[in-house]
Amino acid sequence: MRWLLALVVAVAVVALAACGGGGNDEESPTTTATEESAVDAARRVEADNDPSLPGEFVDLQTIYVGYYGATDATNTGAHVTRKMDYATEQGLPPAGGPHWGSGACGEDPTSAPPFCGPVDWGIYREPWDAESLVHSMEHAGLVVWYNTTDQQVIDELEALVERRLRADELIVLTPYPEMEDEMIAITGWGRRDKFPVSQYTPERVEMFLDAMRCRFNPEMLQGAGC
Repeated sequence: MRWLLALVVAVAVVALAACGGGGNDEESPTTTATEESAVDAARRVEADNDPSLPGEFVDLQTIYVGYYGATDATNTGAHVTRKMDYATEQGLPPAGGPHWGSGACGEDPTSAPPFCGPVDWGIYREPWDAESLVHSMEHAGLVVWYNTTDQQVIDELEALVERRLRADELIVLTPYPEMEDEMIAITGWGRRDKFPVSQYTPERVEMFLDAMRCRFNPEMLQGAGC
């Protein structure tokens, strides 16, 4: 009987070890593999210049001589505490890159703390700093930017984005006066569609939002389509 009891205990120990029992969840092979898979997927998306996607490819890996998740200064998603020269580096509005992330931004761009990010999903009528909005893109979000006095177009954009927000999509709509006059842009990490207001159609915006929804999601955040 003793040998049988010893055999049962030994089998139980082996089974427990195989399941990862008794260890720290943060250190388990399963968790690590999932995190690595998400980062690897993000890097593939960041490098994907598929011409069938709407808008233009913004080659962040070449611009910043690195890749997402790098452990040194070449990380294309690094947190910084300085203004970025996105205009020179990649054009406006930015479609990714180093950004702010010192803490929550709150609901009012005019009273946001320094170097905050990401911006919460929603519709805003005061502009955010681009560095804060890039952090929202890192969190699987899309940003719709506009610089227009055409109130009908603004109202249509707000209605379109409001409908998608009610469906739990990860979107920010914001004015962006740093962009050229009478322009609209839509960005996701590594992708940008920018066009004059005269070329705006709801279908064009919807096409980009559908194609890019949660496509870049290294932190595996949840939302519609994620």
